[in-house]
Amino acid sequence: MYILSIITITIISIITGYSIYLLHRHKKKLANLSGIIIVTVITMMGGLLAGYISGILSVGLFLPVGLGTLIGFTLGFIAGQPVGILAILSGSVSGIMSGIVGALLGAILQFDNPVIMLGIFLGLYVIILGLILLFIIVETNGKLSLDTSGISPFNILSSGLVLIALFLFLYSSDFVKIPGEAEAAQTQKKSTTPEKTELDLTKESNPKIEMMITPTGYSPNVIKVKKGVPVELNITNPGDNSCFSTFMMPDFGLENVNLKAGTTKLSFTPDEAGQYTFSCGMNMFKGTVIVE
Repeated sequence: MYILSIITITIISIITGYSIYLLHRHKKKLANLSGIIIVTVITMMGGLLAGYISGILSVGLFLPVGLGTLIGFTLGFIAGQPVGILAILSGSVSGIMSGIVGALLGAILQFDNPVIMLGIFLGLYVIILGLILLFIIVETNGKLSLDTSGISPFNILSSGLVLIALFLFLYSSDFVKIPGEAEAAQTQKKSTTPEKTELDLTKESNPKIEMMITPTGYSPNVIKVKKGVPVELNITNPGDNSCFSTFMMPDFGLENVNLKAGTTKLSFTPDEAGQYTFSCGMNMFKGTVIVE
């Protein structure tokens, strides 16, 4: 993945740099509207790819969004400078927006075949920037002309269908599987799934529960107690966070209990047999008390 990203960055740098060089060289021969469109396209595609690469290589959102935004803005400013202030504004804004979108896509798809989307973005980038370079060369050279009316709509549609079929083939095949990525995704899934930990206190005459709050939930989260026997519940919260800072077990009169950092001592008496649920304030992490 890192090697493919480096290759992509190299291709972006070469094509984008050459495009901006042609803009500077032929700025007097290009119409103002043509220059603005060229700058917008360059920064849009460059910002999208830069944001996407930073997104798939990062574990958070702040870094890729910020990096994609700054790269898009810088590209827009540099590319728009030889054309004019309007091109700078248009290029900067399009670069910022495309950088943000690319970063969000990269962060979302980093564990779900990111190579496919990176290949699509890179392919489209090469095609679109290739057309931009061709347009600049034709526009600034009086001896060349470009007539697209001879291209049949059927040929364009056929090419699009071929690309879609290729995309679906790659998506359903093993060619895009990255070694170790499936294992990483499985590890991440396991780390966010609370493990089932049980504690049986039905034979205790003076039951005492030492409960810990972990990143994946409560431990223990399945507790067996005896009917009519008072239970002491000590909950240790290592950090004062928004979700776990509230504890709820309404069947035993414990509602919206504030759990500050440290250990909070509670108690309850299970009067009736059955299964009862306790949870955090947002009802995201849960546990069960089984009264026998």
